[in-house]
Amino acid sequence: MVLDTFMYLDYKEAREGASLREIIRDLAHHPDYGGGGIHSGEYAVLKEAALNDEVGKLVICTQSANMGYDSGTAACTFKAPDENCYYVVYRGTGDGEWPDNGIGMTSEATVQQKRALSYFEETVESLKIGENDRLIITGHSKGGNKAQFVTMETKYDSLVDVCYSVDGQGFSEKAIESWKNRYGSTTYEERREKLYGIHGENDYVSVLGNSIIPEKQIRYIRTPVEKSNFAGYHDIKYMFASLARDPQTGKYVTFFHGRKNSDTGVQGELGKYAMALSGSVMMLPPDVRDGCAAVIMQLMEAASGKIKGINGERLTGEDLKDFTIQGIPLIAESLLKREEGRVLLSAFLRKETFTFKISGNVTLEADYGNLLRLAKRTEELVVRVDKLTEEIRQTADTLPLYMKGHAALYHGIKLSAREMGRISQKIWKIKELQEESAGYYRSWDIV
Repeated sequence: MVLDTFMYLDYKEAREGASLREIIRDLAHHPDYGGGGIHSGEYAVLKEAALNDEVGKLVICTQSANMGYDSGTAACTFKAPDENCYYVVYRGTGDGEWPDNGIGMTSEATVQQKRALSYFEETVESLKIGENDRLIITGHSKGGNKAQFVTMETKYDSLVDVCYSVDGQGFSEKAIESWKNRYGSTTYEERREKLYGIHGENDYVSVLGNSIIPEKQIRYIRTPVEKSNFAGYHDIKYMFASLARDPQTGKYVTFFHGRKNSDTGVQGELGKYAMALSGSVMMLPPDVRDGCAAVIMQLMEAASGKIKGINGERLTGEDLKDFTIQGIPLIAESLLKREEGRVLLSAFLRKETFTFKISGNVTLEADYGNLLRLAKRTEELVVRVDKLTEEIRQTADTLPLYMKGHAALYHGIKLSAREMGRISQKIWKIKELQEESAGYYRSWDIV
C-alpha cells in the first residue's frame, strides 16, 4: 500500500537503482512534495513509512515511463535488496484512461489492461525473475484492476505469489467467462485464490463490475474523511490518515502517517450504496450498460480538461441516450427507494434517520415538456444553420469565372459549406435525442 501511494507522486524522474528512502530525501524540498504542494499528503505517508528499513530500502528497478509506454500505463517495479522479492506496482487511472474504465464494464479486455500485462511480462523477462523469487503484484483503483487482470492473464502465473488490489474494480461477465472457458474451473479458482482485496470502508470504485476476489480475502480499512470530501473516500492516502478537531477553529484537521489504519470489518454507508447501485447497473443489457458507463467515465475525463480518452474514445449519441433514459432514473430510484440509498442520504444529512417516511411508491417526475421545448429550439437552430449553409453554397456558385479558377478560394468556400452541413446533422441528432427522451419520460407518466 505504501508503494501504491508512491505511484501517485507521478515522479517519473526517480533514479532507477535508488532506494525509496533516497527518492524521498531527493524530494524533501521540492515544492510539490516536501515543500507542502499538491502531493504533500502522499509525501508525508512515504516519508514516515520509509523510516522502516523493510520499506525504505526497497530499490526501484523499472519504470514504464522509461520503457516506451504511454502516460496512462503508469507502472513501477521495486526489489527488496536483501532478498529475492519483487513488487510490481500499478498506479490508478492515468491520463486519458477514464473511458477505458467504462469499456472494462462490458468488454473481455481493454487496451490499457493489455498494456499493463505487456509491462509485467517484459519486466519479468528483463529482470530474469524466476521460480526462486517472490513476486507480488499490487495497485490502487484502476491499478488494482490491472493487477488482478495481470494475475488472471499472464503466462508467468506460476511466478506470481500474491496480488493485492487496493480499491480496484471488478470485471465484465465476458472477461470472467473467458477465463473460465480457457482455464477450466480448477485453474480459474487457483488464480483467483492469489487475489486479495484491501478497500476503504466507503470506497465506491472497488464495487464496480463483477468482483472475482474471494470474499474471505477482502478487508475494509478505516478511512477518516470529512463528508464534504467525496474524492477522499477513494483516495489511498486517507487509509493512512487521522482526523483531529482544532480547538481554536472547531474545524477538523487531517494528519497523514506511515502506517495504514485498522480494519473496520464492514463497509460504510457509501460503500454499501455504491455496491447496490453497481449491482443494478450490471443487470442492464450490456449495450445499455456500456453507454451509461461511457457517459460517466467521459464526464470524469472532462473534469481533467480532456474531451476524449487516451485511445481516442469519444461519446456517441447512443451513449447519451442510454444514460438519459436508463442511467439517470436508475440512480435516482436507487437513492430514494433502496434502503442503502436512504441510509446514505441520512448519513450525508448528518441525521440518524429521515424525519419523514419515504413510501414504497416513490414517483420520479421528469419535465418532459421542457425537453420538448428544448427540442423545438434545437430544430430552429438547425433551420438557421441550414439557411446559412445554403447561402455559403450560393456564394461559391455565384463567384465570377476568373475567381472560380482560384482553386483554393473556391474549394475553401465549398468545404466550409460541407462542414456546416455536418454540424447541422449533429445538431439534428441532439434534437432527436431530446424528443425521444421526452417520449420515454411521458410514457412513464401515462403508466
